[in-house]
Amino acid sequence: MKVPERSDQLPDDIPRLKALVLSLSSDLQDSQSRQEKIASENRRLQERVTLLEMYLYARKSEKITAEDKRQGLLFDEAETSGDEELPPENDDEIEENRPKKTLSKGRKPLPDNIPRETVIHDVPIEEKICPCCGEKRPELKSEISQELVYIPAEIKVREHVKLKYGPCKCQEFQEGDRSPIITGKAVPRILPGSIASASLLAFIITGKFCDALPFSRHERIFKRLGINISRTNMCNWSIHTASKCSALIDLMREKTREGPLINMDETTLQVLKEPGKVVDSKSYMWVTVGSDSGHKIVLFNYSRTRKAQVALNLLSGFKGSLQTDGYAGYNAARKEYGLWHVGCLAHIRRKFLESAKATRSGGQAKKALKYISKLYRIEKTLRNEDHSPEEFIESRKRQAIPVLKEFHKWLKEREMKAVSSLTFGAAVNYALSEYVRIVRYLKYEYLTPDNNIAENAIRPFVLGRRNWLFSDTPRGAHASAALYSLVETAKANGLVCWAHLSNSILKK
Repeated sequence: MKVPERSDQLPDDIPRLKALVLSLSSDLQDSQSRQEKIASENRRLQERVTLLEMYLYARKSEKITAEDKRQGLLFDEAETSGDEELPPENDDEIEENRPKKTLSKGRKPLPDNIPRETVIHDVPIEEKICPCCGEKRPELKSEISQELVYIPAEIKVREHVKLKYGPCKCQEFQEGDRSPIITGKAVPRILPGSIASASLLAFIITGKFCDALPFSRHERIFKRLGINISRTNMCNWSIHTASKCSALIDLMREKTREGPLINMDETTLQVLKEPGKVVDSKSYMWVTVGSDSGHKIVLFNYSRTRKAQVALNLLSGFKGSLQTDGYAGYNAARKEYGLWHVGCLAHIRRKFLESAKATRSGGQAKKALKYISKLYRIEKTLRNEDHSPEEFIESRKRQAIPVLKEFHKWLKEREMKAVSSLTFGAAVNYALSEYVRIVRYLKYEYLTPDNNIAENAIRPFVLGRRNWLFSDTPRGAHASAALYSLVETAKANGLVCWAHLSNSILKK
């Protein structure tokens, strides 16, 4: 209905006036609704811009410090980190928990396991004699200083000479059924016929899969040492080495499934020559972390998809607890194998932390962080105390359940009020969707509130991916998964990667 421009144009009859008022009221409501949508969209975009600025310019840590409290979370980075420090509940507690500054007591002593070489610096013999009486001057306490000496790597050729012996000329030997020629047997090698020794393979594998050095950088390192080894050769050696270790990988997978807990995570990987897929499509590297008699086993598994079937295959035969993030692809395995599926509190915390940073002042997200901080503080305190498994479970339930219930009530109160398109609303919805899985960590002593053990295991792969960017073929991706498994399992158990690979894995 057209709105009159002057009062003398208004209709005189009441029905037409009512219709005009209703039309104006509807237009006003539509205008207010549009304004609210625009304001909400502006807030969402402002939050995204703030988070993007933090990803680009701020520090890469989830730790909230006392300075962050005073700054109002202005410049924190929202990117994932392995840091498990959590915000205290109030500023007073921050001051109490801050480590006391102590005066430096000098340089830390050098480790005892480093080989030592002693160099004696003596004075000339004639200076030791007293010029007055001719007696030898008494020796006092020596002055000792230390320096670290770097011994560059070197390449050497090891020649394997197999001695050969012919037949004996005696009549008995000639008439007997003995081999006419015998040859000395060399120690079996993992790649017979190649120039790569176990120590060289261990160096190459440790460099790429532990120190994230691409084969192109290895190529330059070898050139400085006076030898030309192409990246193609190194790639082929790695693939063949991984193939030779397949039986060991299968044994590690079998042992993982016998344990009580598996932590799982996955990340993307680009494989250039994946049949049936375009070059820039995503493939995936999955990681499982289990244990065998207290020893951690880290296994990487390459897959071209992120479908639920992958998790079903990797968890086949496992009966126990599975801890993951909120990805729904694990639900099928939980149902199929009857697993105790536990969620990850760190992912919930991360979303509220992003909301706190995106809104500058922190808003209501800071309250959620305090609830989560309480749960972590309970866990840390109990882990540091001497409890039997039964006592630990009972104490954890007694202290954590009230906090979890209060947190859930707080989330439900804000569920309807929070705008789901904003970071706080998304954090609330995610926390509520994961709440049932989160509380399950209370059941067993070996469970923790988060899945950080899997995230920490997959982080070296993500770091390496930034350097070498992609795998050329699926065969290379499977080989990378096997070699990452060997390296990360060694690291998880406190072993020196090069020594473990060279002296144990690659010599068998």
